[in-house]
Amino acid sequence: MVEGSQGFPHIQLKLTDKGTAKSLGGGGSKKETQTSINLGNRQGHGSKIKNLVSSVVDDWITFKEEQETKEQENQRSTLPDAITLILEIDPKTFDLDDLRTSDIAIISELEDGYIIGASADTNLSELQKKIENFLNDQRGGGVIAKILDILDKHQHPEFILSPSLLEKWDQIRDNQIYVVEVGISCLGTKTKLPEYPDQKNYKNSENYVKAIKKWDEDRDITYQEWDELASERQEDLSNFVTNPKYHGEILSSFIEDTPQHSLVPDSFSCLIQISGLGLKDLVFNFPYVFEVTEQDNIYEPGLPEHEISGYNNDSFILESPNENAPKVCIIDSGIQEEHPLLKNAIDSGNSISLIPSEINLTADMVSNGGHGTRVAGAVLYPRIIPNQGSYKAVCWLQNARILNSDCRLSDRLYPPSLLNDIVEYYYNQTTTRIFNHSLASDAPCRTRYMSSWAFTIDQLSYKKDILFIVAAGNIPLDSYRTSPRLSVRHHLLAGREYPDYLTENSCRIANPSQSFQALTVGSITSDSFRDLSWSSLGEKDEPSPFSCSGLGIWDTIKPEVVEYGGDILKDDNQPPTLRCNSNTSPELVRSTLGSGASPLVAADDFGTSFAAPRVTHIAARLAAEFPNESCLLYRALIVQSARWPDWALAKTNEEKQNVIRQIGYGIPSLERAISNTPNRITLITQGEKLIKAGEADIYQVQLPDSLRSPGEEFEILLEITLSYKAQPRRTRRNRRKYLSSWLDWECSKQGEDPKHFLGRVLANYNVPENAEKGDELFTWTLGKEKNYKSIKNVSRSIGTIQKDWAFVKSYNLREAFCIAVVGHEGWNNDPFAEVPYSLVVSFEAIQANLPIYTPIVKAQIETEVQTEVQTEIEIQSL
Repeated sequence: MVEGSQGFPHIQLKLTDKGTAKSLGGGGSKKETQTSINLGNRQGHGSKIKNLVSSVVDDWITFKEEQETKEQENQRSTLPDAITLILEIDPKTFDLDDLRTSDIAIISELEDGYIIGASADTNLSELQKKIENFLNDQRGGGVIAKILDILDKHQHPEFILSPSLLEKWDQIRDNQIYVVEVGISCLGTKTKLPEYPDQKNYKNSENYVKAIKKWDEDRDITYQEWDELASERQEDLSNFVTNPKYHGEILSSFIEDTPQHSLVPDSFSCLIQISGLGLKDLVFNFPYVFEVTEQDNIYEPGLPEHEISGYNNDSFILESPNENAPKVCIIDSGIQEEHPLLKNAIDSGNSISLIPSEINLTADMVSNGGHGTRVAGAVLYPRIIPNQGSYKAVCWLQNARILNSDCRLSDRLYPPSLLNDIVEYYYNQTTTRIFNHSLASDAPCRTRYMSSWAFTIDQLSYKKDILFIVAAGNIPLDSYRTSPRLSVRHHLLAGREYPDYLTENSCRIANPSQSFQALTVGSITSDSFRDLSWSSLGEKDEPSPFSCSGLGIWDTIKPEVVEYGGDILKDDNQPPTLRCNSNTSPELVRSTLGSGASPLVAADDFGTSFAAPRVTHIAARLAAEFPNESCLLYRALIVQSARWPDWALAKTNEEKQNVIRQIGYGIPSLERAISNTPNRITLITQGEKLIKAGEADIYQVQLPDSLRSPGEEFEILLEITLSYKAQPRRTRRNRRKYLSSWLDWECSKQGEDPKHFLGRVLANYNVPENAEKGDELFTWTLGKEKNYKSIKNVSRSIGTIQKDWAFVKSYNLREAFCIAVVGHEGWNNDPFAEVPYSLVVSFEAIQANLPIYTPIVKAQIETEVQTEVQTEIEIQSL
């Protein structure tokens, strides 16, 4: 059983088998591809590509002549000598490594079969040789059949600019100064490591050992080349931006995607200031740029005018947490650290401000009660703030201030750089592992690339054992001048009713909540309200009218969970007036600093910012309960504990697609996350579990005879959650290529023999002839593939947190229930690369009076004893 748990603790899920994974995909006849069509039309296709390449080279020569003329006029050029290519390729046949021998570096892999490349060989000599080989049907020309088109460089902006910047691209003025975020690729012509030697290709072991040694040397050389190239391209960008004619400046540090030597450096990003002239030159002519975006603007809803209900009793004492209690870092607008409801839980010795002009001011100076102070209070008091007696804090609160008194981020500060600094400080100095990030941009997240902000969260989560809990973002109540989103009022006036408008693109989750490895939290209403003048838009447990919805980037399930963050009231006027009120707003600790200060506590605000820390509270409780376990397990247990409210369960399968988008997996439960009941049992992996691409880890849960009795018909809720993390790569616009490796899980069928399951999953396992195949798969709510028979267009296996659930009749279960975690290759072909994960499995009898916890625990113990006895017998017989 899991150490430290009380009552009905979680029990250990034990690994029973490990082996090479068998491909579970189907075969089928090969369809004709555009590549095969081009191979049948060598002269026509080859001539087309030859002419396009010649045109690209001619344009480069013309451009270079213009540059030399400018240099003679003392306008020095700082552009690297490299030519940019935009290739349309056949995604069914093309491999990025196909371009290596063409001296073309991959800058980015785009959606819909496009690639941005660059070549220091400005005559594209190697590519032109391949074209001739293709035309003459000679070896080495096959890649040309896979290249469908080469686009003009003037189409470059649409591939690298953010949608908002592209929209105003024609309005960019040469002399105006702009602040933008830039992403630069630094992989070069080598996109991956050399293939690891296969022993079957060597006649003797001596040659095989030599090949492995050579592979190790080549790998180290490749890493070194990538590191050197990253430094070279940082210098190239600095020289370009600081060219006097561009009036430019690098405003932030370079955020390297992979600063560790042993990890592949994919790209780097930074914040720059540059003139419109320089910005155009950067986009059209700097060969290694893959993204240019406007700086994110953090948005928090302003407080409308309304009456506040205050906190009138001061006979309450907050006791300090235990000395070794978990630490939670609040990344926000600061905290009123002397607040009587917070003071004894503040780790004041480690408070920091990253605002350059206010480096010594860590207090929350946001007017009308603060923001970071409210967030901090919600971590300690997730439901009700007591007004008498005493309460022991569950964790230490740490204060990392980055927002000013206007609850805004300075345009001279760069979120990825801030997060790097904050995590480095707190993780290294105080071993902090939980970070509450209740900040989000004012615009829907982009779905083309993972943003550098979200990527930084993914990268930090991969490198360290930490958990970011982030807010999904808010939709403005009323239109406000600079908002890129439509407001709630806009939607209502346009005839889009609540909650239907939440699935509009303008209501998509905000940056950085699309992060693959953060836990994203949306908001639901805690109650409904009606009087003669006002009525709430939502009913209890329905999505808050301001809460941003999913799906996330590449159709990940976001937000994963929801918590109580408030509601909105409207009157019957046209247009309606919108406001919040104490009956529907969460009760929050309130700062008494700054203007508008008065009560210590009030129900006077709303937002996903205050839903997120309620989930952070659960994470802190899990860290206190299981201090030696990884944050991957905490994330898994939070999602595993989440359930849909009754209104969601009553929806049709077609309607449940919007349920997933609005509330994810549902409302988490502290009780279910930490413990069980007589009719529910949770099994978890303990310690760090690692898996490589191509491997499968098999887990078994023994089920007692009493649960599987043919004469009984118990309904069992089966829940499975897989939580893992992998190294991200930002220049890839594909969920499978963004991560170094990706995982999914498979379970045994109803009535399937465990040995048959092993044979179905493991390539190196022979299935006994008498093994039963099982009747059918469980009817999962989501399924592994989109367009599964339940909910359309949603898949559980896209993100790094994968939950699914099904209801099954007890008599359909076998004596052992099996789950396989399967590893797949992403962008990293290093055969030694491992991915850490946590797996959680729960069984719950829908009949509350049916005890299953104790029988299942006994079944595990009995099986372990039988295994030990069998092992001892086998040893003695040897």
